[in-house]
Amino acid sequence: MKSHAATALRWLDFPMATWRWLRRGDASLKDFRARFAASLGVEPARVHLFGSGRAALHAYVASLGLPSDAEVLLPGYTCAVVPNVFEHLGLAVRYVDIAPGGFNPDAAAVAAAIGPQTRLVVLPHNFGLCMAGIAGLRERFPRVVFVEDAAHAWGSRDADGRMVGTLGHAAFFSFEYSKPLSTGLGGALLVNTEAVWQSPPLHAPAASVVAKQALTLAWHRLVQALPAPWLRGIKQLLRAPTRRLGVVADTPAGELQGSARPDYRLGLHPWSAALGDRQACRAAEVWAARRAQAQVYDTLVPAALRPERGAGDVLLRYPVRLPAGLSREAFAALLAVDDIELGCWFDDVVHPRGSLRYGYCTGDCPVGEATADSVGNLPLGLHAGLSDRHRQALQRRLSA
Repeated sequence: MKSHAATALRWLDFPMATWRWLRRGDASLKDFRARFAASLGVEPARVHLFGSGRAALHAYVASLGLPSDAEVLLPGYTCAVVPNVFEHLGLAVRYVDIAPGGFNPDAAAVAAAIGPQTRLVVLPHNFGLCMAGIAGLRERFPRVVFVEDAAHAWGSRDADGRMVGTLGHAAFFSFEYSKPLSTGLGGALLVNTEAVWQSPPLHAPAASVVAKQALTLAWHRLVQALPAPWLRGIKQLLRAPTRRLGVVADTPAGELQGSARPDYRLGLHPWSAALGDRQACRAAEVWAARRAQAQVYDTLVPAALRPERGAGDVLLRYPVRLPAGLSREAFAALLAVDDIELGCWFDDVVHPRGSLRYGYCTGDCPVGEATADSVGNLPLGLHAGLSDRHRQALQRRLSA
């Protein structure tokens, strides 16, 4: 049970995406744009493709022309690439703590935090858990722009059945390796205002970059299929050559930490779009599998340790609060004995641990900090096999 990345990919997607790209060329971008828009129930003209989710956010915020004294509110449990966008745009940020027992801020806390200089608020749907109350915030604060961070939440719906991404003025999605739909790197912006929004000029990544992304996706897919002993052996065998040849793609550490600025004008390669189109066409199947797996976890994880979910939530990963007295490392080691990989994702209030934490001071969001220290996550997706052995082992470890 090792599926934390490339969770909607199948082996057949690689040759089929290549064949489609060779036939359609740049039109693959248009095809994927239409397919992704259809999965959200919106017109393709409202969707814009980018080389990353952070590039989509950067482009949208830059287009607003916010004054230099504008303030941005961010969730007190987020990824460093989100506040880094505002650092690079020269905008001040302030954090709103998440709700006790949850993973997102509640609407009342956001409303209380909005001040005279607040011009934009980023609203998260962490782990795919839909944040409630967005419509009420838009109605109460008409001068504030609300942007949904939907990077984890492709397919989630709110209590009224409205799709995540369609609730704010705009939303950004991520297609990175660990996201619900994986193209290697990539992202999308969904704009919900009536005015026509124009994307800035973008350039496609080099073929060598796309090749590294494809190899990395293939590696993640291979990991999901191999028994643990084989996987350990192959990792040992390939570690040195892959590092030397640089064939594994990843977000640079400097970019996550805030010391390096990403290329915000990077677009999505047509081959990557063709790969995304293959996954988007089976959106209903992917979402149903995730919901079914989450329901199984609900029966295995004690109520005090599991997330409170809405009926429309499609989780990216299943967050689990650590049993009392166990560190994340110790709990991960226990689960590894049973071939269950505990994800250590979102391990800091501004993930990852050691990031710049732009605009954040220790103690600003105590609930977010405590949550980051006490949560692991379990895999979901088409390849997250929940065998009887895994179920029994997980229940035993969590109830001990």
